[in-house]
Amino acid sequence: MTVMQWLAVPAIILGSLGAAVAQDAGSKSPAGPTILVPNPSSVAEPVSGGGPAPDVAGGPGYPRQPTIISSAFPDYGWLPLKYASNAAKMVTFDATSPPLAWTAPPTGTVSVALIMIDMETSSGGNPQDRLLWAVINLPPSTRLLAENTIRGRTAMLPAGAFQLSFLTNGYIGPLPGANIQAHHYLFELYTLDKLLEVPADVTLDQLKAAIKGHQTGQRGVLVVKCCVDSK
Repeated sequence: MTVMQWLAVPAIILGSLGAAVAQDAGSKSPAGPTILVPNPSSVAEPVSGGGPAPDVAGGPGYPRQPTIISSAFPDYGWLPLKYASNAAKMVTFDATSPPLAWTAPPTGTVSVALIMIDMETSSGGNPQDRLLWAVINLPPSTRLLAENTIRGRTAMLPAGAFQLSFLTNGYIGPLPGANIQAHHYLFELYTLDKLLEVPADVTLDQLKAAIKGHQTGQRGVLVVKCCVDSK
């Protein structure tokens, strides 16, 4: 075999390999969208996003009564103004929600609902205005809600869960009036034996009616004050 023939052999082989690679690449499906998964090392993430639940110590009524806490404030503490952007005047529908975590629900729980209400709305006002946040149909495996859970059916919530307030489809927080005289805000955690079949614009009365008779235990409660002496 001549020198030119020896040189031609590698070229033929490389050419064949290149064609095979190109053919293989052409047969693959195009890459889909990149899915961003929250940092698994953070405790302020939903369980569905891969983050571990923080260790929440059970209270006197546990496991019949789940214990709910926040890393941002203690029970009966002051809500930081970071989570009360509308306390002085209505400036945004996209307020920053606080991080919340809780213990495992009682046996038989199918869904979990979180409700935040103003305990001191002005007399004569619409009682539905007390509903400042609700997150409905969380699976029982969920142990926390991240800080700043964005509005709507966000990827920060497990599939099937949704949220709203009386004004929008997410957290609204304390409203004007709390900057003049401090209000108390109640977070209620309900563990339920069913998924709630309620409309996306469910009112507080409708929500409480749907919950009635379906609790698997006592509600978990967390109270926070805002906003005269908040910082």
